Amino acid sequence: MLLTGCTSGGAGDKPSKTLKELGKDEKASIKVVYWDKNYFFQKYGNLFSAKFPNIDVQVVSMQGMIRDPNKDMNKEFQKLIDDEKPDVLMFQSSDLFERWANDGKLYQLDDVIRQDKFDVENILPSVIEQIKAKGNGNIYGLAPFFYSRALFYNKDLFEKYGVPLPKNKMSWDEVLDLAKRFPKDGQGDNRIYGFASSGAFLDKKRISLDLMSSIGWTSGLSYVDAGKGTVTLQSEGWKNALVTAMEALKSGAVYTGTDNKPDPNKTVLMDDGRSLFAAGKVAMTLDGSYAMPNLQNARNLPEDPPVNWDIVTVPVDPKNPDVSNAVSLSDLFAVNVDSSNPRAAWELVKFINSDEMAKLQAKSEDGSLFSRTAYVKERNGRSLEPFYMLKTNEDMLMKGVNTIPFGFNQPFNEMAGTEILAVIEGTKSMDEALKTMQEKGQEIYIKAKREQDANNAKEN
Repeated sequence: MLLTGCTSGGAGDKPSKTLKELGKDEKASIKVVYWDKNYFFQKYGNLFSAKFPNIDVQVVSMQGMIRDPNKDMNKEFQKLIDDEKPDVLMFQSSDLFERWANDGKLYQLDDVIRQDKFDVENILPSVIEQIKAKGNGNIYGLAPFFYSRALFYNKDLFEKYGVPLPKNKMSWDEVLDLAKRFPKDGQGDNRIYGFASSGAFLDKKRISLDLMSSIGWTSGLSYVDAGKGTVTLQSEGWKNALVTAMEALKSGAVYTGTDNKPDPNKTVLMDDGRSLFAAGKVAMTLDGSYAMPNLQNARNLPEDPPVNWDIVTVPVDPKNPDVSNAVSLSDLFAVNVDSSNPRAAWELVKFINSDEMAKLQAKSEDGSLFSRTAYVKERNGRSLEPFYMLKTNEDMLMKGVNTIPFGFNQPFNEMAGTEILAVIEGTKSMDEALKTMQEKGQEIYIKAKREQDANNAKEN
């Protein structure tokens, strides 16, 4: 099945490979990892089988590993692959995809893409750039869809209060200045907020951390230098992000959440698919493309009149206004380097990412954003261009984030949120809070790293 050439490439600098095409009557059998068997055949499998009747496709469901949020999904995924030995892998995380690509576990696709003259020119450059960045410049997988965020705004609220409409490529300062122009004196159901996090059902600590983090990430900052294993929050950049967040939170223009812990059996302020934004109580919110069907469905709810909304790009760094870190990849399909049927596996990956499939699914209303730019048009009369407009800054791809220990994020977020809340309440200065966040964050990192190393040693 393999034809080995003389060029080299890939994370492991392996020989370049093309693939012998399947014979007219040649039969093959492959396994694919996917969320669910029925969903796979509904979305891809039935159409693929009609086009390739000689390729038998079996689905390895991920449902078992998805159901337990306390497990390390990376280890569960590895166990699934070891047990089932699938030919086609689907990665729900681009960081896990990066790890597998650089560990030499995925088939490098650059040569077979050229061999088959498979069109990648009409895939969104930001998507291809991220895929290549995860594979040290090579293509180890393809993603038919991507995830992105935009600034959603309520046109009627802006018109009612005489506030200029948001524009593409605004800075965080510009967004929050607009938020501050909305009234802050309403009570109860009459209270209007200029801005709310899309995680508005979170508590005050998490919302405060979310805002500071979003501002910092827009400027290319990170909590952790993954290469050095050090927490880096005592910096001018993070202090500026904290200052901006604190001013906005204290102004009353930004929804700050509640002091109550969320009821695990109830989603606060988001019952029946409603949110503060969908209820017409917020002028602007940052959210992903998957918010669009929720907003469309909210039009059918009797509690509130439908929101007249539109979108612009996420806030950008004024020093680099054409790029963002809003685009992220999910559902990355790749060929297992150990596949016994790499040509059949590649045919499935190629089909899932083809123009043919994109065209068939172009009318989907589930909020998916297509990687193929021919189908970037509009949805429900609204342009989707703000999701596609900004380029990816390779410095903001957070390469190496997959080396952050599994047990770091949750305790760090809890601690950091507590420190930011102390700043809001006036019991700590910003410098004190950032110092504590860095020092305690480093302790959390070291502890999580030791635990992860110990677990890995046990398994090996």
